[in-house]
Parts: sequence; C-alpha cells; structure tokens
Amino acid sequence: MMVLPSNSNIHYVGRIDKTQSNDYYSFSWSGCQIIVNVTGITEIKAILNSEKPNWFDVFINGQLNNVFNVTQSTSSPPQQQQTITIANNLNNNDIYQIKISKRTEAEFGQVNFYGFQIDDDEEEDFKLFTYTPITNRKFEFIGDSIATGYGDMGKAPCAFTESTENVDVSFVTDITNQLLGEMSVIAWEGKGVVKNYGSSTPISNPNDPTLPDLYPYILPLSDNSSFWNASEFIPDVLVINLGSNDYTDLPYPPNDYFQSKFIEFVKSIIVNYNPTPKIFFICGVMVDEHPCCTITEAVSNVFNATYIDMPNIQNSSDDFGCYGHPTIIAHAHMASIAIPIIKQVMNWE
Repeated sequence: MMVLPSNSNIHYVGRIDKTQSNDYYSFSWSGCQIIVNVTGITEIKAILNSEKPNWFDVFINGQLNNVFNVTQSTSSPPQQQQTITIANNLNNNDIYQIKISKRTEAEFGQVNFYGFQIDDDEEEDFKLFTYTPITNRKFEFIGDSIATGYGDMGKAPCAFTESTENVDVSFVTDITNQLLGEMSVIAWEGKGVVKNYGSSTPISNPNDPTLPDLYPYILPLSDNSSFWNASEFIPDVLVINLGSNDYTDLPYPPNDYFQSKFIEFVKSIIVNYNPTPKIFFICGVMVDEHPCCTITEAVSNVFNATYIDMPNIQNSSDDFGCYGHPTIIAHAHMASIAIPIIKQVMNWE
C-alpha cells in the first residue's frame, strides 16, 4: 500500500516544492522534515531518490531511531527510486510519531519523496493521524557552514564527508527544539553575503552565487526551481549568522559595500513578512581578527535587532570538528548562549 506525498495527514517542515511532479514532492535545504502520526503497522518504508548522496535522521516519538543515506543515482532522469525501511518492529496497537529529517545541506542536491510504503497485510489496521506542532513558534535561520552543521559529527583532524554534516545536532536545531518550535534553514557552506569562501576577488563572480542569490529558491540547484512563497512560513524569530566567509581570505570586500549589501539582503527578506519577525544576528564563531563582527553589529543596529556576540566558543580540542568547524559540543554551547537571549526578547517563559 502506498501513502502518497499529497496525503493531508503528512506534515512537512521547511521549503518543500509540491509542483515538480504529481508523483513526488521535492526539497533541498538542510532540516527539511517529513512527519506522520501513525498506528496499526509494524513497519514503514519511505521511497526517495537524490541527485547526490544525502543523509537523514529518523526520529520515533522524539528519539533518534536510525540514520540512512539516499545514494546518488547514476541513471538519467527519472532518477532511480530507493525504498528505505525507516522503522520496524513496531507494535501495531501503539501510535507513533515518525519524523524524517534531512541532515545534509542543499549543496548535495534535490531529494524527491514519493511517499510511504505500508505492507498490504496491515492495510486494514493502518491509520494516519493529523500532526499538530507543540506550539506555533517558527524560526528561520540564515547562514553558512556553521548553521548547516558542517563537520560537526567529526573530531579534528578530519576530512569532511556528507556523513559528518548533521544539522539535527547543530545550534539551529538545538534552539528550535528547546524553544518548542519549527524551523526553516537557508544555509550553505562557504557562502557569503558578497564574497564566497575561496574567491580570489573581493566580490564573488556572478557564476559563483552568494547566499542572497540562492535564498529565493526552493531548489537552488534545479534549473526549473520555483521561487519560495514566503507566506507559507512566517517566522517569529529570524536568526542570521552570515558573513564570516566574506572575510576568510584576502582580498576582503570593501567594508561599506559589504555592509550595504547585507542591509539590502535583510530588507529583501523581511519585506515579505507581516508581522516582521524579531531579528537576531550572531557573529564570533570561526572569526579571526577582521571587521566582520563589527559590521554585523552595525547592520543589526540598523534593524533595531539583537546582536549576539559569540567569541571563543571553541576553546578546547573537543570543540573542533572537521576543518575546524564546531562539534556537537560547541554547537550546544552556541545554543546555550542564544536561547536565554531569545527567550527574553520574545517574552517566552
């Protein structure tokens, strides 16, 4: 028995494209989630495919149950479908909340979800229930490799692989989970406001899109991606941790240009939100002695936002993951600094 992605009892979190095909829904960004409440089964499978290797966590009743990856398909479109057992040995008398969460970032391409597969013998007892979030709190995170959880599953020295990236244990998920919300994560390793990591020029070439270039899209690597409809997810909290890549290597961008483009980018985001979310800027993690944080704080002041300074987050060997990125421990430290500040500003108990 197939449960199609269009089933009204399937709850989606993040940017999901429902227009690509009648057969599947598509997504790319970190932290996109598929959630169902289900009973009457002992096993459930998901059918997906992916342009490149992508990793997923499966949570059952809020606890991590297993991890799987959808491997890169070598066939021409339509891509080869993969059937993944996401949960088994279930008690068919119990109700389970099952959540699939995309660990890896949009750089690893589009994932298509074709639905769930239930054993035909269990069709009679099988039932889906409507999922209702614990609260109406919504968070949007905009950032780079730190927000995606790049390398957070490793310990330095280690080379980055897809399996070492896990947004589900990054500071963005820590904040969202502890404050009982849902999140949208628009982040990409190496991307900056005007200059990407490794650029030999102070402003990146148009053929090397920055995060503001990619932000409007549901499927940023797709030739026919739809633009995201901002009205589908209006955040209460907007957290921006962006700009360190602009100042990683010389030549740096002109400071005035960086600041003006940063302001322009944020304005282009919040103009689509009514009411306007509370904005928080974070800087300091993996930032050396350059003006990035000074300018970020100035940008924060333009929007009467809250600036959260996070210097010296990584102060022991346990804090360094692959290529010097924060580990799970360092991400937890980041979240512990941000959460009380967000709670105070939002007047949340």
